[in-house]
Amino acid sequence: MKKRRVGTISMGIVLIAFGILIFIAQVNRVSAINLSIKFWPIILFLIGGEILWYSYKYKDEDVNIKYDVFSVFIVLLIVVINLGIYGIVETGIMSKVSSMISSENFTFKIPYREIEVDKNIEKIIVEVPRHCNLDMRSEKDNKIIFSGSADITAENKGKAKEFLNDEYIITKSSGNTLYVSFLDTSIYNNRVNSVYPYKFNLSIPEDKKVEINGEGDSLDLTIDNMKNDWVIDNISNVKIRLGKNIDTKLEALVHSAESLGGNAKWETAGSESVEELDRIKGKLVYGEGKNNIYILTSGEVEVNTFE
Repeated sequence: MKKRRVGTISMGIVLIAFGILIFIAQVNRVSAINLSIKFWPIILFLIGGEILWYSYKYKDEDVNIKYDVFSVFIVLLIVVINLGIYGIVETGIMSKVSSMISSENFTFKIPYREIEVDKNIEKIIVEVPRHCNLDMRSEKDNKIIFSGSADITAENKGKAKEFLNDEYIITKSSGNTLYVSFLDTSIYNNRVNSVYPYKFNLSIPEDKKVEINGEGDSLDLTIDNMKNDWVIDNISNVKIRLGKNIDTKLEALVHSAESLGGNAKWETAGSESVEELDRIKGKLVYGEGKNNIYILTSGEVEVNTFE
């Protein structure tokens, strides 16, 4: 009695086919997983076709059709794995994983904006976003000028550009006070997409009272001229460049004298406040000290003047 094994041919074809798919994926830079998902049902046709072929061909002969258990097991194992992948795709997990793998990082300039400031506004409060570097300048005109840069992770450049359509700066007035805040980009951050504005540039009128606070990493401030008082609170590191004709008195409350730097000649003394006895107060006076800059920080304060 003759013996015929069923499954060997199917396994051979499957292995060759998968090899071809992987080769195509590498040459054309496409996903081998996606190709496998599309073509895995062919495995069932191969096994079923081989069984029907042998059954039909040798139905009238004295042939013992023996199933190649190992080959069938390997083929079925491949089927199960692909079915598992297919199930993951159906739940949407695979698309997320694929997007994560194919995601790229892009750096964009945030769209430039100019915002007119109402003449009734006397004070501007700026809320600095967390983990963001803010560059600020004093501006002669009665307007706010905004720009910046952002790192965006997305599937492609077109998708990344979609995140630039939002208004990154938000202004709201209450009485004679204008509040300036920035878009919370954490709403975009997930395992596929992320938006991290790493730098904002902001110019504000020099004749307004200014209060800067929040949880920003650093503040880089350039003041050519100022006609009112500024308060800077809860910014990790503050770097200030003052115009040579500036008329201001600057006081910084820090943890140690080593936290005061730059080309400025600091006067230091212990804090007079009972609650802040462990603090050092640094003081600078330019001109008559007509306007005040008060800084409270846990990091460093660097002040430089233009020569």
